[in-house]
Amino acid sequence: MADEYLPAGRWFTSSYSTATGECVEVARPNGAVWVRDSNHRGEGHMNVTPSAWRAFVRGVASGRVGVE
Repeated sequence: MADEYLPAGRWFTSSYSTATGECVEVARPNGAVWVRDSNHRGEGHMNVTPSAWRAFVRGVASGRVGVE
């Protein structure tokens, strides 16, 4: 499923995005996890498993994973 076929309302800005516009957007079509750069939406998305996304979010929240 390409980005253009996923309604814009299905994407949401991650709560870990910064106020300076360095944002990622996340969508959950059919239980999958898609991640894309909100400043470059037309360049596609990355697919990750739900468990990988949860591990990443936990790592960022705990400070074990740095975000630059």
